[in-house]
Amino acid sequence: MIHNSQVINELNELGIKTVDNLPERDGSDKSAVCIIRSHGASFEVFEDIKNKGYELVDLTCPDVKKVQDRAIELSKEDYFVIILGKEEHPEVVAITAYARKYAKNKDRIFVAKSVEALKEIEPVLKKESKIGIVIQTTQRIEYLKEVLDYLTPISKELRIINTICASTSLRQNEARRLAKESDLMIVAGSKKSANTTHLAEILAPITKTIHIEDDAELDNYKTLIHNAQNIGITAGASTPDYIINRVIEKLKSI
Repeated sequence: MIHNSQVINELNELGIKTVDNLPERDGSDKSAVCIIRSHGASFEVFEDIKNKGYELVDLTCPDVKKVQDRAIELSKEDYFVIILGKEEHPEVVAITAYARKYAKNKDRIFVAKSVEALKEIEPVLKKESKIGIVIQTTQRIEYLKEVLDYLTPISKELRIINTICASTSLRQNEARRLAKESDLMIVAGSKKSANTTHLAEILAPITKTIHIEDDAELDNYKTLIHNAQNIGITAGASTPDYIINRVIEKLKSI
């Protein structure tokens, strides 16, 4: 349901399996529940769940739903829609699917993981009369600013919908503040988690930063830890409290 290996393993032990493709029901199970993860899913996935007779539980994050709705809105209003994020990320996959469903021309939906990706289609962008932007909820605000600086001079009409999650922005700002007071920052959380990896990216230019998934990885950085006077700890949104507490306890022992 979230990008955290420990949580996924715990769910697996409870009998909640992660699948990429929904299996056909063989009739032996009286009831079967399919949960949509927090990143959301395309409308085709929802239809597949219903058609195969599963009970549907939609746990898409409300903030992610807002991005989907805004992308649909831009598509219906015939904007060239730019989705800022990583094309392969499940949240972006779903957003893109919804935008394309309502677009008159599916080629006018573009996912950009960097400003460089936009520069590659600059001739196309200059011809567009209307450009609309949404952004993956866990992206950095700095990325959005870079895109705006690039697009503003070459756009005829530019509509920006800042869909970065408020919790993500707050977490990033607090982590920056903490990093300025620390000579070592520890970011705890899954390396598959976008918001966690972005935290590490944001903090690295400010102070020495290490990204770990759990307390066991601290053994690889004992020299760094011993030499640090002020250590700051932050974590991704999907990192369970018990992992953060284990990291704190392990640091005390080191």
